[in-house]
Amino acid sequence: MTEVTVIGGGIIGVCTALALQREGVSTLLIERGPIGGEATFGNCALMALSEIVPLAKPGVMKKLPGWILNPEGPLAIRPGHLPTALPWLLKFLRNARPHRVAQICHGLGMLTAHAQEDFDEVIEVAQIENIWAENEVLYLYDKKEQYLADRFSWQLRADEGYHATELEGGALAGVESDVDTDGKFGLIAHGWRSFTDPQRLTRELAQHFTRLGGEILNAEVSYIESAASRPKCVHFTDGAQRDIDKLVIAAGCWAGQLLKDIGIRIPLAPLHGYHTDIADSGVSLSRPVLYASGGFVNTPVESGLRIAGTVEIAPLDPEPNFRRAEVLVEKAKRSLFPGLKHTHGSQWIGARPFMPDTLPVIGPAPGVDNTWLAVGHGQLGITMGPTTGKLVSAMITGRSPAVDLAPYRADRSYV
Repeated sequence: MTEVTVIGGGIIGVCTALALQREGVSTLLIERGPIGGEATFGNCALMALSEIVPLAKPGVMKKLPGWILNPEGPLAIRPGHLPTALPWLLKFLRNARPHRVAQICHGLGMLTAHAQEDFDEVIEVAQIENIWAENEVLYLYDKKEQYLADRFSWQLRADEGYHATELEGGALAGVESDVDTDGKFGLIAHGWRSFTDPQRLTRELAQHFTRLGGEILNAEVSYIESAASRPKCVHFTDGAQRDIDKLVIAAGCWAGQLLKDIGIRIPLAPLHGYHTDIADSGVSLSRPVLYASGGFVNTPVESGLRIAGTVEIAPLDPEPNFRRAEVLVEKAKRSLFPGLKHTHGSQWIGARPFMPDTLPVIGPAPGVDNTWLAVGHGQLGITMGPTTGKLVSAMITGRSPAVDLAPYRADRSYV
């Protein structure tokens, strides 16, 4: 029997399975669709080391009514979904208190501090080529006053050791020639890097996992059967089943029902993001441009220019509202890229797994033997993939994790 079964073939699950297999642990990875085909496929393609300030921070309460009423705003709630989302949303807002925000930043920063070293390691051993875009991210504000109004966030980043270089005037104009920087204020956020294709990264890591002897099973789990407070077997939608010994649930937003099967309830919510990939944009970028005043990111990827962002609170599998993606492209052309040739491209919507305190759940499943959780990484899944994998592998193999995992316990209060 396989020693460890990992459910979930996104970046978190693949990195966990790979870390275990590298330790000599016989591992099965189960994924219902293409490897890296959900949130990993559509993210902003960033290793966002200092993006540790949560969406819930002081002042968000005043902005929330306007966001809710504006279906094209940076944060929206689907009509009719508010009653379902309200318990989660109230917990989310309670985490906007200054002392909680600082605690959350520290919790995220302890994980992202390992991201570069852990990524370099897995990319080297898997021999993945041309996956990094080397230049650091450019933050842009329409006015310096907007940056000054956001100094709380930048100070929190600095407190965790993340720094940025301020740019304006001629210094800013020379960074990216195809970006309209007139009157704007910018910063280079140090340590950030971007990926040329996050799904290709995940697929090649999965291929290395199989080269080491790991097994990948393409099947959809219908439920997990338990006995004597431990998982016994996994049942699939086609009627097949597979006995399991040790289990890791790393299924992103789809983990909720699987956790209920083993008696665990955590406040995991799908917060949807959108992107548009424009193959022939006419815009050449040497680095990602995070437009802080607009709340979206513009990343050069293998498929073209990726314009991505927004947060939409909706059911797990909603009908896409691609108007949200179109709005981002319109803002990008109006405010950043006067030379943008095309405003149409490949559109995507995807569910990102968020906890109300923005911290992921990494650790043993409470009250369930031989089971570990790795879910709820929000917008930082790609950034935290290899680090999470190493932490879970350390727990399973009886070694001390490199990070104190107390803040990420499944049975924490979340407020």
